Amino acid sequence: MFQKVLFRFSCYFLVLVFCLQFQPLYGAIKDDKEFIGKQAPLLRGKKAIGRGLLSLDKLMKEYKGLKKDKNGKPVAIWKHNVVVLNFFSTDCIPCMKEIPTYNKLAKKYENKDVKMIYINVEADVNPVDLRLFVARKNIRVPMMIPDQRVAVKNYNAYRLPRLVIINKQQKIEHIITGFNENLDQEISAIVDRLLK
Repeated sequence: MFQKVLFRFSCYFLVLVFCLQFQPLYGAIKDDKEFIGKQAPLLRGKKAIGRGLLSLDKLMKEYKGLKKDKNGKPVAIWKHNVVVLNFFSTDCIPCMKEIPTYNKLAKKYENKDVKMIYINVEADVNPVDLRLFVARKNIRVPMMIPDQRVAVKNYNAYRLPRLVIINKQQKIEHIITGFNENLDQEISAIVDRLLK
């Protein structure tokens, strides 16, 4: 088990070094400030559990039905959500430390206009192993398996864990990189402010 984790960590490290050497191919690592206030890039991927796809645009904006305007014409009703993306890898130890906190936050906001989702950015993810991992770690938040290169490049997710908070206007509001002991309070303060 330890050898497998060490091997995966070594591979992940080599990929990171490769990306740093060939930044023109993958895009340069940018300062997070460049992303704040910008439109959240669209992201789609397979569900880790179950069938089908998860799509960021459908998480940010949900269709709720139709109503009639003052002229009697049908108009679509949309609900806009705050979205918290958690970029992680199963061999990232700080990512594992965040799981209980992220589960707790998802429970806290489950009946509010907030969507929380894991974004798995492993290069070679085995769906069966990932399902077992989700069950073993008691992960209660939906997980997306997107195109790893696209997700990492579009969200500058070269360092993990990485949380990206998207406001109801579909713009990136805040980015948290690395493990934080006060993650619960930090995310709650930001999300509560965005819900007002």
